Amino acid sequence: MKKLLYTFLAVSIIFAACKKEDEVTTPVTNPIAPSIVGVWTPTSISVTQSMSATVMGQIVESLSFDTTFTASPADVGMEGDVEFTNDGNMYNDGDTNSYTYSGSTLTVTEDGETETNPCTITSTSLTIMFSDTETYTEDYMGQEATITESWDMTLNATRQ
Repeated sequence: MKKLLYTFLAVSIIFAACKKEDEVTTPVTNPIAPSIVGVWTPTSISVTQSMSATVMGQIVESLSFDTTFTASPADVGMEGDVEFTNDGNMYNDGDTNSYTYSGSTLTVTEDGETETNPCTITSTSLTIMFSDTETYTEDYMGQEATITESWDMTLNATRQ
């Protein structure tokens, strides 16, 4: 009986004396960024606009729509889903355009013109920001006026 007790005690001491090995951890790798490839349904569009008229270096009229309004895509003439394919094609409303997406920038080529826009993608949502400024001249009360119109638009969509 003593032998059994001594054996049990010796085994217990051996297990207690053993140093626990350090756990091997695998370094965390960067998660894979969500892909733009897929079908996206536009859910809302937000637009902010401004306009100014300048005559002889002086602003004579200025309009600014500082408030943002949200409209459905159909309200601004956008119909149907947008599809981005693996081969670099973008389909929307019967049109086919080419695109590239890198980092957080979406570049679309339509009718030979290229437009680059900031873009945010998650596994379920897509947000594309558009900005444009147009400057032209026209008659303003008998004077040549320089008209500057600017707008910012944000398109929000969900993955299908």
